[in-house]
Amino acid sequence: MRNDFIDSLVSDSPHQKYKEKLMLFGQFIGSWDFKWIGHEVDGSSWSVPGEWIFSWILEGRAIQDNWICPGRIQRRSGRYSKGEYGTTIRFYDFKEDILKTVWIGPVLSQMNFFRTEQKGNDIALNEIEISEKQKRSRWVFTDIEKDSFRWLAHISKDYGKSWRMNQEVIAERKN
Repeated sequence: MRNDFIDSLVSDSPHQKYKEKLMLFGQFIGSWDFKWIGHEVDGSSWSVPGEWIFSWILEGRAIQDNWICPGRIQRRSGRYSKGEYGTTIRFYDFKEDILKTVWIGPVLSQMNFFRTEQKGNDIALNEIEISEKQKRSRWVFTDIEKDSFRWLAHISKDYGKSWRMNQEVIAERKN
């Protein structure tokens, strides 16, 4: 059963019809090691090692990534109290001509929906509000190189009027 599920999910390459639109995230396909840095309101910070794995899925019509923090080896140590084990699916919405993203983080009970746009060399994800929640997120992939990138997470607790960076990731390609 597990192999049937994986075989029906994972794809070797992008679907030709959507390849150009999906390459914004297609450049990340593979495995990455990272350092996750959290920034608290009081100015303190903490860090946790993790891994981020990107793959083509659904006949290459979407990209899924698994965010594992702490990484699988470190999770077994019990040494880290902060972290998440979640997944993101990114797809091209041809009706709106935009990349959309959904994040599911079961450890912290989170679900976020984003619209994605390229801003220069950066990739910006702005949360789509599906409720009247006050807290909003904005994510940015920046300093993107072939074998490294930074990811910044900003949070607003006042409906997007002001923002504070609360997380960053420094990632290096593993393969």
